[in-house]
Amino acid sequence: MNWASLGEVVLAALGTGIGAVVLFALGVRGWSDHADARQAGGASALGLGLAVVSFALCVALVGVGIWVIVAK
Repeated sequence: MNWASLGEVVLAALGTGIGAVVLFALGVRGWSDHADARQAGGASALGLGLAVVSFALCVALVGVGIWVIVAK
């Protein structure tokens, strides 16, 4: 068994999993900040921008994962 390759796969999966969760959490936080600002009568461009970028990166991450699986 090639332990180095197994370790590489485990680290990649761990990093990707943690990264996806952090990106999604940042998106929810940005969306929440924007919603709170709208309720107060203003707008939070930073919150909305954070949400859009974070959710777009989540979608891209899923797309790359599907592409890698299909390409094999």
